[in-house]
Amino acid sequence: MESSVEYLFAASIGLADEAARRQGWRVYGRTGWLKPDGVEVNFICLEEQLSVVGNDVTIYFVGDLSERCKRFKRKWTRLHR
Repeated sequence: MESSVEYLFAASIGLADEAARRQGWRVYGRTGWLKPDGVEVNFICLEEQLSVVGNDVTIYFVGDLSERCKRFKRKWTRLHR
C-alpha cells in the first residue's frame, strides 16, 4: 500500500526547498511540500530520524548519502537541486 506521506532528507531546509520546488511541489506547512498527486513530503535532516521512518516509505534525498545513511535499507530517490 502506498503511503500518503514521504520524506525529503537534506542537510538544510534551504537545499530541500530548492529541490522540492524544482520538482513542482508546493510548500505545505513550515517544513513540508505537497506533490501534484496530493502526497505530503516532510523535511528531515537528522540520521536519527531515519530510524523511525517505515521501511516501505519513500525517502527523497539531496546531495550524497553518507555510509551511515546507506545502512538504512530504504526506498531512496535522489533529487537534484
